[in-house]
Amino acid sequence: MSLRIERDTEILIDNQLTNLGWDNNPNSANRNVYQQRVKTSEQKQKLQGKRPDYTLYAMGSDDPLAVIEAKKPGQNIQEALNQGLEYASKINAPLVFATDGVFTKAIHAKVNKPLILNGEDIDELIRETLALQYLTTNEVNTLDKRVIKSRGELISIFETVNDLLREEGLQQGLERFTEFSNILFLKVLSEVEDGKEEIGLKSKIDRVYRWDYFKEKKGQELLSYVSDTVLKWFSHEYKDETIFQGLKIKHPDNLREIITLLDGLQLTDINADIKGDAFEYFIRSYSASNPSDLGEIFTPRHVVKTLVKLVNPQIGEKVYDPFCGTGGMLIVAFKHIMDTMAQTDFNIKVLKEQTLYGSELTRTASIAKMNMILAGDGHNNIVKQDSLANPVDKEYDVVITNYPFAQKTRYGDKYVIPSRNGDIICPQHCFRSLKDGGRVAMIAPDGFLTNKNSHSYEAVRKYLVENATLKSVISLPRGSFEPYNRAKASILYFTDVRKSKTKGHFWHFTVKNDGYTLDKKRKRIDGLNDLELVLSEKNLETQAEDYLLGLGIKKIDVSEIKDNNYVLSAAPYITIPDLPNTEHDVYCLGDILEPANNGKIGQAKNVPIMSITMNDGLIDQGDKFKKRIASSDISKYNRVYKNDLVIGFPIDEGVLGFQTKYDMAAVSPAYNIWKFKNSSLNLNVLFLEILLRSSAMRELYKQLMHGSVDRRRTIEDSIFVKIKVPIPQRKVQDAIVKKHLEVENHKVQIKAVEKSIQTDIKDLIG
Repeated sequence: MSLRIERDTEILIDNQLTNLGWDNNPNSANRNVYQQRVKTSEQKQKLQGKRPDYTLYAMGSDDPLAVIEAKKPGQNIQEALNQGLEYASKINAPLVFATDGVFTKAIHAKVNKPLILNGEDIDELIRETLALQYLTTNEVNTLDKRVIKSRGELISIFETVNDLLREEGLQQGLERFTEFSNILFLKVLSEVEDGKEEIGLKSKIDRVYRWDYFKEKKGQELLSYVSDTVLKWFSHEYKDETIFQGLKIKHPDNLREIITLLDGLQLTDINADIKGDAFEYFIRSYSASNPSDLGEIFTPRHVVKTLVKLVNPQIGEKVYDPFCGTGGMLIVAFKHIMDTMAQTDFNIKVLKEQTLYGSELTRTASIAKMNMILAGDGHNNIVKQDSLANPVDKEYDVVITNYPFAQKTRYGDKYVIPSRNGDIICPQHCFRSLKDGGRVAMIAPDGFLTNKNSHSYEAVRKYLVENATLKSVISLPRGSFEPYNRAKASILYFTDVRKSKTKGHFWHFTVKNDGYTLDKKRKRIDGLNDLELVLSEKNLETQAEDYLLGLGIKKIDVSEIKDNNYVLSAAPYITIPDLPNTEHDVYCLGDILEPANNGKIGQAKNVPIMSITMNDGLIDQGDKFKKRIASSDISKYNRVYKNDLVIGFPIDEGVLGFQTKYDMAAVSPAYNIWKFKNSSLNLNVLFLEILLRSSAMRELYKQLMHGSVDRRRTIEDSIFVKIKVPIPQRKVQDAIVKKHLEVENHKVQIKAVEKSIQTDIKDLIG
């Protein structure tokens, strides 16, 4: 089995190298790939009997350019990289690649840093011409400076165009976006086809249908020519009237201005692998600035790549995205298959015409089709329809999707577990569409994994687990979908649909670092990230449990989820860690606290209203808000007595506090209230609050939380009571409280001084 897997990896590597123009033919004068050997006797001597899996050379040179290590079964990707670095140092090769044929990591051996192309980590093998640019640096930018500048101007141009389209009576959002995209598509595709002719290739689009031919036309002639001639020709050529409909613009001057704005831009780079990626760049940039306009959560490219590499679609398989949006997942799947297959004419035809399928409810479907054309075709099988209204039976080999969260549907009765809730129906649609033995990687909201309040959620989770093999749940960190959305979600990866059921266990990956900062800027972070770990850690059965837990990987037994409503998040199955090396008594919170169940305020009068805050714990509502935010009727608010603990959300940001001010107060019914159950511990209440709000405890809360809505994530009571805390002697507690109060007093003094400074400055200015 091991040898077969290694040979499969070699076949994938061989195909990729051939597709990239490398020559591994022993009889060729231009050979620049040597497998399990090196080119010169001197290099062989330096290796002292060791053999890199592949050594790449510049054409006509004896100097090694790169070493490729094929990752062995059970081998960590970092181990393969280290092996490659050892070989590279001996023969002075500047570049090292480690790969299993699907997941690839690249590093510059001279500086021990990842290879960066146009600001992103290289995650695939590369052409010789590109590799040569990395001889003395690990960062290369191949985009023309004018292209970079032009792409940066697209959003500001659209802001101007947005006003013009408003004059045309087009609705803000998708309607205006689609109209502009039609024109942008003509610009980008014309640049791509012009570029082909510049390097001697034949264009399939006659010049009379390209940008430079019609851009100088004016008035009604321009409007009629673009709508009735150019777009109609594209409709006929691509056999799809749903994409290239006539423009909705009615005033020729507005079209003239839009064309003038775009004409000065250079949006494509002849050296880029994907010539039309400027179009998707605009879609991503627009979605970041206007996250609600397209009615979907845009899936970041590195997350899409993770899904595609998990399912590893092959030529000859049918790949389906039932909620394809702008087509991003299908484009990545297209490129993945193209790069790894043997690029025969037959295979290319199959890839373009019989491989990629998608459905999209909104007019975004036309954007997806244009996007697919620019990526290399494959648009023919994109359909504008409601996927849930049109279930498909056993049609596809692979499903990859990020289904729309929290949507309603009227077509739930078409499925095994009927519901109006789209979160219940979308996964069923995915399963139903797969052939027996198919596989699916889908992004689901965390609420789908954890909801225990609705029987339908449990029923559909059980249905999935018992009708396929759940290989892994990959919990993405909050912020993964920034700047588009802060939803908390996970990837569910199933194989063997209807041919097997989940037996024994599955693997849960907790991703803390996805390679980018978890804010709206999403800046790249150097080093190995957790998504790479998901793709590279393939042989988990042989790894030590403590080692895996340290990586955020947990084995979850199926018997455990059966006993817990088929909840698929890791939190309920995590063993609360013991406190190492503590000299103090350790208690579970359940030994100290219990749910209060104090009841509602009812008809009680003159009850102070309190709110929980991130910075100050539980305070009077009037201290936080200038105006009363509680309703005039607080009869349904909860009672909170003196020394009760109030927990809000998100708890990992310290939103909790003890009520120490009143005999009784009122708090929102959304909060959880706990009371002391053990009076023998001699506890300083403020000490316990300091402890529970500490940064160390917040890190623990993050591991135990669930909830897909950003501000509503919580810890289940059954887990909260198991958390272990140290309780030192009273004098130690009091000493910590004393230090805390001193700090708080200093903060008050600092604020007073700051206010005084601002007053002095204001007096100086007058």
